[in-house]
Amino acid sequence: MTSRILPCALGASLFALPAFADVPRVTTDLPVTQSLVAQVMGDLGTPEVLLGQGADPHHAQLRPSQARALSGAGLVVWVGEGLSPWLEGPVETLATGPVLELAAVEGLTVQGFQASSLLGEGEDDHGHDHDHHDHDHHDEDGHDHSGQDPHLWLAPENAALWLNAIAAELSTLDPEHADQYAANAETAVAGVLQTRDEVAAILAPVGDAGLVMFHDAYGYFASAFGLNILGTISEGDATAPGAARLTTIRAALDGAGAVCLFPEANHPLDFAQVVAEGSSVRLGAPLDPAGVMLEPGPALYGDLMRGLATAIAACATQG
Repeated sequence: MTSRILPCALGASLFALPAFADVPRVTTDLPVTQSLVAQVMGDLGTPEVLLGQGADPHHAQLRPSQARALSGAGLVVWVGEGLSPWLEGPVETLATGPVLELAAVEGLTVQGFQASSLLGEGEDDHGHDHDHHDHDHHDEDGHDHSGQDPHLWLAPENAALWLNAIAAELSTLDPEHADQYAANAETAVAGVLQTRDEVAAILAPVGDAGLVMFHDAYGYFASAFGLNILGTISEGDATAPGAARLTTIRAALDGAGAVCLFPEANHPLDFAQVVAEGSSVRLGAPLDPAGVMLEPGPALYGDLMRGLATAIAACATQG
């Protein structure tokens, strides 16, 4: 009799326990997004990242395993279609759970793409502290010419806002761990602000040295830390520069006061070498604005920001 009663009593006691929600399975788009989510989740879980190491955030193809990760996610966190138009369709059709679009978070400091003084292009369109998000149009190359610059994480204050938005979304889905998400986000925000101060110190000697980048991804970084970006080699996120553009840029470098030219980690070095050849401009180390060459994880965001600053300062401050 006892052997029958004990299981029944145990079963009843289990039903009497409060129900605990599972920690959401989170899928992210980029390594930098994954880093921010990982900081908020802490020991509760490890978010997946769709973009493989060395891939281009602006155009990629989703593999079957990645599609499964997207469809099986309890939460999808991505920057938005302005950065990764290739991911817009899969997010809309495959994601069955909540989606947090970071570019739509309220209160972000938002700016347009920078004008190129190197090529005498028109005035840039800067705006700040927008509480709305516009879905912009792209040309056949996938580059947004009319809307906001989507490389928002390169402004530390935007990254701090994202951390709090991620914590709020996770707390809604998993209220049992809300306090932990909030505490992790608070610690992570403090870390972002410390990184901001470290980067500012690294970049202080750069002053107004003229910089030329591979593509227009560094506007927020330049605004946050007072850099003088003269222009870019590539016209768009997904557009390879043509011979005529390379020739024009090369001819304009010395007259514009360019000091350093930077290739990008996941793009051919040849373009930068061709432009710099025969000029007085120094060729800097390849930059990695989205952290695609770094090991994914909580430390990636800080490593990314300090890496950019160190590479820029190393070139610009050479005797």
